[in-house]
Amino acid sequence: MRKIFTGVLLSVVVSSSAFAEPESPDTNVRITKEGVWYSVSRDETLSTISLKFTGEISHWRAIGKTNSIENDRTIPIGKKIWIPARLLTPVSTFAKIRSFFGRVAIRSSDGTNIEPKIGAQLKEGDTLTTPADSFVSLVLDDGTQFTLPPDSSLNLRLLRKTQYIQSPRTELYLQKGRVESQVTPFTKPDSRFEVLSPLAVSGVRGTNFRVNYDDKRVFNEVIEGKVSVQPDAAKRKSAGQLVAAGYGTVVENGQARKPVPLLAAPVLADGYQNQERLPIHFSLAQPQAAAFRVRISTDLAGENNIAEAVAAANDGKAMPKVGDLEDGDYFVHYNAVDANGLSGIRNTLRFRVAARPFPPFLQAPGARYQGTGTDQLIPVIMQWSQVDGISRYRLQIAGDPAFGSPLVDQAIDTAGQDQGRHVAQLKAGTYYWRVASIVSTNGTSRQGPFGDAKKVDVIKSQSAPAVTLGEKDIHFTWSGSEGQHFTFQAADTSSFDKPFVSIETAQPEVAIPRPDAGIYYARVRSIDADGFVGSFSPAQKFVVPIYWQTGYGVPLRSQDQPLGTGF
Repeated sequence: MRKIFTGVLLSVVVSSSAFAEPESPDTNVRITKEGVWYSVSRDETLSTISLKFTGEISHWRAIGKTNSIENDRTIPIGKKIWIPARLLTPVSTFAKIRSFFGRVAIRSSDGTNIEPKIGAQLKEGDTLTTPADSFVSLVLDDGTQFTLPPDSSLNLRLLRKTQYIQSPRTELYLQKGRVESQVTPFTKPDSRFEVLSPLAVSGVRGTNFRVNYDDKRVFNEVIEGKVSVQPDAAKRKSAGQLVAAGYGTVVENGQARKPVPLLAAPVLADGYQNQERLPIHFSLAQPQAAAFRVRISTDLAGENNIAEAVAAANDGKAMPKVGDLEDGDYFVHYNAVDANGLSGIRNTLRFRVAARPFPPFLQAPGARYQGTGTDQLIPVIMQWSQVDGISRYRLQIAGDPAFGSPLVDQAIDTAGQDQGRHVAQLKAGTYYWRVASIVSTNGTSRQGPFGDAKKVDVIKSQSAPAVTLGEKDIHFTWSGSEGQHFTFQAADTSSFDKPFVSIETAQPEVAIPRPDAGIYYARVRSIDADGFVGSFSPAQKFVVPIYWQTGYGVPLRSQDQPLGTGF
């Protein structure tokens, strides 16, 4: 291999058995996997042959030595000349954009910007940059693929192949971030695929590997094959530190650490299959993990990537979250990151997002509800927000959080209303309720997921106060519980527009001065120690009668009871 500048180098060199030889349009040329045989024509010399096949006249001596030809001018017509692959002229190739997502930036070697498009051919010297939430995947002529995840930058340093035998020679310079490569096994000599970054040299014999560069360290993760890691580019021809498949190493401070096993794929908890909440989330566990990485794609192979998230582990567990995804089918590719920063073995599973139409927000009742009603049934008012563009909802009320046998399960039309509303007749007890939106499109209806269920304790109505009339005051009592305090009101109308008495008390009783003769109403509500304010009890009607009095203003009495008449 020819000398290159100092940097991390991952060089893929894989030998194989003979391959199908491509036909040459030149009938004097026969192509093999090691080079070409050429039949000399009239007036040809080693110099002209060298220029034709290697692009330089100066290689004529090497060709002559290889073929034991000393006199350049006396080559018989039809003589077979062997030109080895290492001398053949390299020609330019391209990297084709296979997929991209987000705001991928591409700048050519002359500084002009290139618009990313599927199928666009990028040339040697072009630089790709992926900001946050952006990806790009490229493919070479031989089927080799490489992907640039978010926050990465890569220069296409060399894109060549050897003339005639088509041996690929690729150099990628990783300026920052990560690059993931899946290299087609080589079948031709002098083939090479190299990833360079500024800190070390890694010679790769394999087809699947990852490189991550973060300014201070280089992370090498081998999925298939073997990698020879050498932290000094000047020693790139030495054996270096050998890293086998399933292992990784870190180059830091001029040293390549001892390879360590890559972490096994984490356990993905059940429930990931159908995601009905945004952001979507994945519950991962791996006892040795320092972090977890998830990547979302629209294909099993992970070529069409659209999102990525990393979450730090807490006691070997984490829940990475990915933001807004449209409804549909996706694949999650997930792995664990160890304490060294090496990403482990990746697993892939399919999942579905079905989060739309979004459910409404539940507004009322709260955790407890105390209404008014009979001893058997209490009218409970259920209220929820209106989702933009939605006027039909499905309401469920059940006695268990699993909604195994809903007591209420019905569609409710809220067209023309400011909010969703339904009055459910319920007995005192504990209930769970939830609401889903229903969207109508082209005459068909589709229900979205239910929102989070809310628990509500329905409490019996506060009992109306009992009334005891006295000569000078009126005494009221009612039932209550420990820790409660109460609001008592009395008014001359059952609507209580203007109560003439409103008292806060910690006792389930109160006495007020006897008002003038007339018809009055009293009610009471409880306030629990945690601040829950119940509903007012039904109004208790009471009558203050007219008492007959003496000329001195003293009530007339008979058998020690005041005399009077009902009002």
